Amino acid sequence: MRIGIIVPDSLMPKPQPYRNCECMKKPVDLKTKKGVVAWLCQVGEHVEKGQVICEGEADKKTVEITAPASGILCEKAVEDELVFQAGDILGYIEGDEK
Repeated sequence: MRIGIIVPDSLMPKPQPYRNCECMKKPVDLKTKKGVVAWLCQVGEHVEKGQVICEGEADKKTVEITAPASGILCEKAVEDELVFQAGDILGYIEGDEK
């Protein structure tokens, strides 16, 4: 079964030890801010549910997008360095049969 990797409305910024300000304790609102994607996994690679599969830069912060299910990353709908926002489908996972 194909499962979409959908950008949520908001995400917490990735912790960064050198940047310890109040802004890092608030979620990034992806409904109003756009981001740029950077994939960490390749098409054809097996991913586990909850694994960080790509990162996005939004509002000068890095957010991590995780796999919604275990399976094979079968398609990237948004390629590296392209813009995304809340509700966009970044790609698809062919889910493991259980």
